Parts: sequence; C-alpha cells; structure tokens
Amino acid sequence: MAITKEKKDALYATYLKVLDGVPGMVITEYRGMTMQNLNTIRAAVRPAGGIYSVVKSTIFKKVLSHYGFAVPDDLLAGPVAIAIAKTDLAKVTKALMDIKDVPTLVLKGAIFGDAVFKESQLEAVSQMPTFEQARASLLGTLTAPASQLVSLLAEPASSLARILKAYSDKQQGGDDAAA
Repeated sequence: MAITKEKKDALYATYLKVLDGVPGMVITEYRGMTMQNLNTIRAAVRPAGGIYSVVKSTIFKKVLSHYGFAVPDDLLAGPVAIAIAKTDLAKVTKALMDIKDVPTLVLKGAIFGDAVFKESQLEAVSQMPTFEQARASLLGTLTAPASQLVSLLAEPASSLARILKAYSDKQQGGDDAAA
C-alpha cells in the first residue's frame, strides 16, 4: 500500500529531528521479528543511549544525505531497522551484539559519519573508545610534549639554582670555619 505525500513529508521531518546531532547508527534487518522482539531490542539499546526504529529506506536515505552521512544502498536494502546512537556508537553496537534472545536479529553494518562499517567490522566498532575517552587521550597526547618542554626548560634553571645553593653553602661553611 502506497503512502501519501503528507505521510512521506511527516516521516522525513521525523527522521530529520531524530538524526540531528547523532554520531552514527547500526543498521539491522527486522525480517521475521515479532513486536516482542522489537521491544526486547529497544530495551537493550535504550540504556546505551540509543533508540531502535523501523525506517522507510527511501526516505531515510534522503535524510542521511542531508546530514552528510554515508548512504550504503546495499545495507539499506530490504526490511531495515536502525539503532541510532544519540551519543556513543560503540555502546549501542555492543548492546546489540550482546542480545542473545532475539535469534532473528541480523546486524548488517554501521554508519559513523561518512564511514561505513560492514557486519564483519562491528566487533571493532563496539570496542571504539567513547567520546570522553578519545578526548582524554587526545588531551594527554597534546599536553605531554608541553609538560616535557617545561621540564626541559626548567632543568637548566634548577641546575643553576643547585650550583648557587652549593656555592652559598660552601661560602657560609667557609665563613664559619674562619670565625
């Protein structure tokens, strides 16, 4: 049954709202799933900061293009449901991979910005550092050379201070011996 232009426009607006500011998503196939299966998956991804929803692929592809995401036609073919990561794609991917009681769940791949990950790469995606971990690592990398530079610059001054202190101590010791 064909959907009306108004319904398509409403779906497009909804997808625009849902994908605004998200880092990525995991694409799944929902063929043969019951409503109970869908609810189990939704309950698993919610604590990981994700939402799980069946999408209309043709409209969803347009929204992906609008936001600059990759549009993998092969992954978006057939009956598709998307697990959208609001903040952390790795957590959502791991949550989906840990679901054992929905045998009909088929993970097809993931989209992270303009990068596409196939099903075989999802294990690596699930182990990516969180945004906070990546930021902390980057900050550590950036500040390490600066702290090393400060240490190197401070070293000659502290060496000079030790020499002056030793000289001063020697002078004071020499004055005490003469008295």
